[in-house]
Amino acid sequence: MREEKATPPGRRAGTAHAVVGLARIRDGPWAVRWLVAVRAAVAAALAWQLCRSMWETPQPGPAVVAALLVVHPTVFRSCTAGLQYAAGCTLGALIALPAAVLVGPTWLSMTAVLLLSLLAAGHERLGAHGLHVPITAVFVLLLGPNHAGQILPHLLEIGVGIAVAVLFNALLPPPLRLRAAESALDRLRDDLAGVLDGMATAVREGRHPDDVLGAQWPARVADTTATARSALGQAHESLRWNVRARNRNAVWHLDRKVLESLERVAHDAEACVGALDALAAQRPASAVAGPGAAVAGQGTPQDGPDAAARTGAWDREFRAGCARLLTCLALCVRGCRGGSPHPVLPATRRVWRELAERCGDRHDSLDVRVAEYRLLMLLDRALHDVAGGRRTVRPTHSRTAPATTAREEAHAQAAAEHR
Repeated sequence: MREEKATPPGRRAGTAHAVVGLARIRDGPWAVRWLVAVRAAVAAALAWQLCRSMWETPQPGPAVVAALLVVHPTVFRSCTAGLQYAAGCTLGALIALPAAVLVGPTWLSMTAVLLLSLLAAGHERLGAHGLHVPITAVFVLLLGPNHAGQILPHLLEIGVGIAVAVLFNALLPPPLRLRAAESALDRLRDDLAGVLDGMATAVREGRHPDDVLGAQWPARVADTTATARSALGQAHESLRWNVRARNRNAVWHLDRKVLESLERVAHDAEACVGALDALAAQRPASAVAGPGAAVAGQGTPQDGPDAAARTGAWDREFRAGCARLLTCLALCVRGCRGGSPHPVLPATRRVWRELAERCGDRHDSLDVRVAEYRLLMLLDRALHDVAGGRRTVRPTHSRTAPATTAREEAHAQAAAEHR
């Protein structure tokens, strides 16, 4: 058999880094600016030459300006800008044409034309190109009755410039801006998973999450989320009316539901910090119960040292379980890509059920159980988000009335915070 030469791992890694670097340069902001500038310049030159060949116009400036304004990084934005620009210029010409033919440029006609054109320019469908309504109206009015015949050639030149720019972008479609969105979502997943891992470390070591993550971690996650939302919007816009989108068969991982799920998990992570603070505030009150003290909600006195020992053991067990849940949740967040959930999700659900059952079987202070259930409900909601709508199965064991009341109160508190 013929032996095949395997590529050294170092060379493969170098090639992969080179490909990633070229992709980042290609999808970077400067590459997009260069691409738009080149396309706009070529489209404007073509519009200029076409107008001079068709009507022998010596200086077809309106066609050049229209082509420059209509070329955009995506086909959809080019078509939208072309329609808005054409509508604005046509509407401005129609508003000013009666005054230009009948009266000419006077202070009264100028006031009336500007008033009507500015009111029309504020329509939301015209967007930023609504400004061309008063500009075109003033231009048409200044031509006056003697040069009213120049209005139609002017509008035709604008139409040629718009058509050339739109066709140029459609026949030579701009690239899909998907890599930037993929990188932004990966960065958000990594940041959010790092936050959950840091919270797990803080819970395991009995520290505050801000001591591990820093007090500014919510702002960092919010900035990363905003960047991902913007990049995802640009990616979806680049897919609209772009013939290159047919060559991209798998873009399911750029679904907006993925970003919404990650945003909800980030909100739940921030709420978990408040739940941990509330639980830490309730723990000392239950741990210092003296001998013969009756536990809230129960009528039976219990031995003080034994109760304190059991409370301390349960506190360590509960923290270990919550830390394990947060670590598994971080793994699920890294795998939250819109397809099948992470393989560790079933095991995470089992950990959650076991911990919830242990909480339901305990006879402790009602305030402590409410704080524990509230934290578990937040973690359950986060698991539901990363599972793509698959709700965690609740334990079906029997509970006492105070435990049911605590669970309902925890649900109410978590729902109120979510709102």
